[in-house]
Amino acid sequence: MQFNYSYCSFKIIHHPSTIHRAVPFHSLETTNLGRLRPVSPSLAAHMGARASAPIVDIDDVTTLDALPSATTAEGDAYDFTSTSQRVTLIVNVASLCGLTSSNYADLVALQDAFGDDLLIHAHPCNQFLFQEPFGTKTVCGNARRRGFRGVMFDKCRVNGAGASHVFRFLKREAGVKRIPWNFGKFLVDKNGKVRSFHPSHTRPKALADEIRALVDE
Repeated sequence: MQFNYSYCSFKIIHHPSTIHRAVPFHSLETTNLGRLRPVSPSLAAHMGARASAPIVDIDDVTTLDALPSATTAEGDAYDFTSTSQRVTLIVNVASLCGLTSSNYADLVALQDAFGDDLLIHAHPCNQFLFQEPFGTKTVCGNARRRGFRGVMFDKCRVNGAGASHVFRFLKREAGVKRIPWNFGKFLVDKNGKVRSFHPSHTRPKALADEIRALVDE
């Protein structure tokens, strides 16, 4: 029996000697007998179902360049002061989404059009139908083969418990309660202020005029 609630799937696990209980679908794996059982923490992490990340205090942070560092795909600490006086586009990405090819193509086109005037940050996330199941290095390699030259970050959560402090900040400043799907897009101006959020159905190329206006400010 399966239930869907707020983008989360659950299956009821039946066992004759235990009380029936709901287990998050991302915490299940199939045994060699075809039954489902909770996965180990290490496998859950590999699938993107990480335990809650340490909470980073951002209560007093009002600009992107003042955020505490975040880990890149290469394992480095990214210093957000490098976004100062740069327009920044921040996207939660996935490798197996139907929007993947078109969005990466548009991101590459924006890089070509704006050059050093635009920073693009990609944050892989596996929260939406498990469409980013690969490890960060694989995700990064796939993106580079598509021509993506922006900053690729480590896999993260964008919603719920353990959400990245980057996305907690972005959602708060944009007045967005929840990222609805892959390829949500935040535009941040040269002063580090979040100026807009665009959901997945808005292609990155549609933001060109808004980006140009922010660059020219």
